[in-house]
Amino acid sequence: MDMNQEKAPSKRKLLPEGNRGFEVVSCEPSVSKSGNDMFIVELKDIETQYIDKVYLVATQGKRWALKQLLTSCGVPAGKDGVYDWSTSDILGKEVNGEVEHEDNEYINREGVTIKGKQHRIVSFTEREWDADK
Repeated sequence: MDMNQEKAPSKRKLLPEGNRGFEVVSCEPSVSKSGNDMFIVELKDIETQYIDKVYLVATQGKRWALKQLLTSCGVPAGKDGVYDWSTSDILGKEVNGEVEHEDNEYINREGVTIKGKQHRIVSFTEREWDADK
């Protein structure tokens, strides 16, 4: 059996609600299950060091979160509103993300329904620089 691709499941943490600092650690283009272009962005919570993934759709009419992230990373839009950017423009940048909790229900490997909470990063804003840190 070839088990090169086997890895332990990632353990999800519940980040506290509110405005939190994140560092962009990776950004990969992808396509969603429904066929939309998107970017899978990994964000590291600055306080906990927990790395979470966000899925930012890049299809017209659905790009608002991607636009927020680019703007928060200091990527300017052209006069025509077009963003000319690459992943190197956002990697290592720090942004604020608004974290909200929502109900989560799933069936575990033993077939038991588990109810709990999960977090979701719902928006991005520019991270202000603090001279005291």
